[in-house]
Amino acid sequence: MSYLVLARKWRPQGFADLIGQEPITRILKNAIDQGKVAHAYLFSGPRGVGKTSTARILAKALNCVGGPTSSPCGSCPFCTSIADGSSVDVMEIDGASNNSVNDIRDLREGVKYVPSGGRFKVYIIDETHMLSDAAFNALLKTLEEPPPHVVFVLATTAPRKIPATVLSRCQHLPFRRIPGLLIKNRLKTICENEGITISGSALEMIARAADGSLRDALTLLDQISSFSEEITETDVKDLLGIADFTVLSQLAEFLVEGKREEILAIVATLVEKGTDLRSFIRECVQFFRDMLVMSVVKKPDDLVALGTEERIAMQNIIRKTTDEHLTLLLSDLLKAELDVRNASSPRLALEMSLLKASFLRNLRPLSDAMKSLEQYARGVAPSGSAGAGSQTVFDREESHPDSRTSRDSLVENLQDVHVPEQPVAESGMSKAPPVTTQAILLTDDVRERALQRMSPPLQSKLSAAQLQLEGEKLILTLNGGDSVFADSIRKNRDALESIFSEELGKTVRLEIVTVKKKEVRRKDLKAEVMADSAIREVLDLFDGRIVDVTPVKKTPE
Repeated sequence: MSYLVLARKWRPQGFADLIGQEPITRILKNAIDQGKVAHAYLFSGPRGVGKTSTARILAKALNCVGGPTSSPCGSCPFCTSIADGSSVDVMEIDGASNNSVNDIRDLREGVKYVPSGGRFKVYIIDETHMLSDAAFNALLKTLEEPPPHVVFVLATTAPRKIPATVLSRCQHLPFRRIPGLLIKNRLKTICENEGITISGSALEMIARAADGSLRDALTLLDQISSFSEEITETDVKDLLGIADFTVLSQLAEFLVEGKREEILAIVATLVEKGTDLRSFIRECVQFFRDMLVMSVVKKPDDLVALGTEERIAMQNIIRKTTDEHLTLLLSDLLKAELDVRNASSPRLALEMSLLKASFLRNLRPLSDAMKSLEQYARGVAPSGSAGAGSQTVFDREESHPDSRTSRDSLVENLQDVHVPEQPVAESGMSKAPPVTTQAILLTDDVRERALQRMSPPLQSKLSAAQLQLEGEKLILTLNGGDSVFADSIRKNRDALESIFSEELGKTVRLEIVTVKKKEVRRKDLKAEVMADSAIREVLDLFDGRIVDVTPVKKTPE
C-alpha cells in the first residue's frame, strides 16, 4: 500500500474536524438542520484553509443514509465513496483545466439527470476564477435556476476575479486564515497519533511558517518528520532556512541604533551559512511588525504569538526607539523584501536596503530642522544644541570653507522662501507705517514701568500691543482682535503720552494703528514654495513631497 501523506490522511471528514472556520461551520450546519440549503455557494479564501474539504463534507451531509444531517456518519456507502472520490453524484471539476465554454455546456447537459443513488448531485468547481468569460456567461442561467436535486459549490482563492453576476447568484462564505495557536494544537494532536516526537518550539515555528494554512503546516511536518526522528527547533531552522531569533533581534537592535558596520557583518555571516536571504528578509518584516504591535497595543497577546524570552528581547529594543521610527523601518523593510526577491544579487540588495534603513535614526522632524535654520540665520544657537566642550554642526562646518559657503547659500535660499504674515490695514483706519531703520521697539523694562502706572483695564488693553519709537512719535499697533480697543485707548491719549514721555525722558506723540492679519490660504503658500527652484531640487534629490507649509513671522531684527 502506498504511503498517504499527512495532509490527505488527516483531511477533515466532518464539520467537527474543521478548525478556525466556526462561523462558516455554523451557517452550513443550521442550513442543513433547517432545510434551507442554498442551490449555490461560493467558498473563497487563502490556500489550505478547508474550502474543498468543507464542500465534500457538505456533500456527505446531504447524501448520507441518515441525512440530510449536519453530522454525517462517515461509514455509509455514500460517505465513503465521497471521501475516496469515487462517488458519481459528487463531481469535482478543476476550473483551471476545464475553463472553456464547451466544458460548461457538457456540465449543463449532465445537470439535467437525477442522482444515481443519493439525494443530491453536488458540483464542486475548484479554482473557479480560472473560468473564461464565455464559460461564466454559459453557467449563469444554470447557476441561478438549477434543478432541485443539484447544489453548486464554487471554490476560489481570488474572489475579486469572480464576475458580479456570478457572485449575486451564490451565497458567499469567506474562509479566513487559521490562527497559529489552532494550527499548533492540531499538529500536536496529529504528532501524538502518528508517534512523531517534536518539541513545542519546533511546532510553533512550523505553525508560523505555514502562515495560516493547515495544509501547508501538515506538508512541512511530513517533510521534517522524514528529516529527523526527534524533531527539534534547530532541525526546523536548518530545513526551512528560518533565521535564528537571536540574529533577528541583533539585526533589529543594530538597525535601531544605526550601527552599519555590524549590519554588514551579520549579512556576511548569513551568506557564509547559506541562509536564504529572501526568507530572511520576510522574517525581518515579521519581526518588526511584531515589535510595532507590541509598542502600539497595550495588550498584544491576541495579535502576536511570541514566547516569554522573545517578548523580553523585543521590549528591550522598543525602549531604544519610538513608534514613528519603527513605522519608518517597517515601511523600508517592506520595500526591501520586494527588492531582494526580484534582485539578481540578493546579498547586495539586502545590504543596501538595510544600510538605507539604518540612516533613519538620524532623521529629525522637518519642523525642528526649519526652526534650527531660522535660529541660525538670526545668530541664535539652535535649541537643544550641545553644551560646553562639545561642537555643534555649525561649529564643525566653520572649519571647512567650502562647507561654510554652501551652508550660507542654503540659508539664504531658505530665507527667501519664508512666507511672512503680512498685515493689512482695516478700511477707514490709518495704514500701518513702514518700519524703517530708525524705528525701534521699546525695551521690556520701559514697557513694564509704563504699564504699571496705568489702570488695570487700560493695562489689559495694551498688554498685547506693539510699541515702536520713531523719533518723537510712539507708534502703538493693535493686531487682530485687539483692534476693538482702539477707541477706548484714544480717549486716554493724553494720559498715555504723559506716562511714556516721563519714562522715555522726552516728549513723545502717540499714534494708534490697527491692523489685521492677512488670510493666507495653504494652497497659495504651497504654490509659492513650489515655485522656488531650490526647493524643487531638494524634493527631486530626496524623492520628497511637501506635506504642509507654515508661515514664518519676520521680526524687525
